Amino acid sequence: MLSPEGGVSGQGPAPLALSLSDRAGEESHDARSTAAAVTPGPLWGAVRSLDSLDAAVQEASRTEADDAAVDSDTAGDGLGPAVKTVGSLDPAAEEPEAKVTAETTQGAARREQILDGASVLFAERGYHGSSLREISRSVAISHPGMLHHFSSKPALLDAVIDRLEAHAQGLLDSVEALSTSPAQLLAALAGPWHPGRPPITLIATLSAEIVDPEHPGRYRMSRLRLVHEHILKQVLAAYAERGLLTPGTDPVFLSRAVFSLLLSLAVRERSVRALQSSSGGEPVEDVRTFVQHFLNG
Repeated sequence: MLSPEGGVSGQGPAPLALSLSDRAGEESHDARSTAAAVTPGPLWGAVRSLDSLDAAVQEASRTEADDAAVDSDTAGDGLGPAVKTVGSLDPAAEEPEAKVTAETTQGAARREQILDGASVLFAERGYHGSSLREISRSVAISHPGMLHHFSSKPALLDAVIDRLEAHAQGLLDSVEALSTSPAQLLAALAGPWHPGRPPITLIATLSAEIVDPEHPGRYRMSRLRLVHEHILKQVLAAYAERGLLTPGTDPVFLSRAVFSLLLSLAVRERSVRALQSSSGGEPVEDVRTFVQHFLNG
């Protein structure tokens, strides 16, 4: 969850995040506790044998003249093998830590690969136009392997939106830097806000789909759009305070207009662009030209 302060408590203004939360109304599943009886097994027996050996050592120490020598002998001859028995029954000792770390890293890499493939297909075909099987084929993983990482399509969408929120959080954290000069904003329009590249292309497709009230990403994507508009508003308001916007320009209106243009250009690049005979109309130049109309000097 994003917050204008750079935290993770909500998206944009706090009241908005609360009112648009897509988590509201979800039921929690309480874990049912079960009583588990301790069943004697090899490890239990080995531990009990240690107690028996310890008692025997103490008895022997009483009958020997040199208590220190007896204690030393019994510690080496009696306890050593028993300790080794317990260690040999420890499952963690049988699986090297390096192997566990490698498997964890491999699983995380595979998860990111799936999210990459899902992001591409969702951007091209939308959420409803992409199936889990198509996504799994695009990243060369079996369908059961896909379900091992993501149990359902809505769960996969949630993870994809998590990425989009992380991208927005990065911009939110950069508001101060973006506010230093219009040159920083113009550079960002060719970088993290580039209308012809992810994640803006993905946001554009999903934003068009969420007009469907039953879309599983409706509220999170709506909130995400408001966060981007909030970021732009903060930056443009800082320019207005320093007289860097043309007189009468409303930062709120301009922030909405700029982000709407970014999403529109993202769609245009994947539709109208193919019908154009000329090479003009680059999306970054279009949005920069629009913004420059409102810059004072």
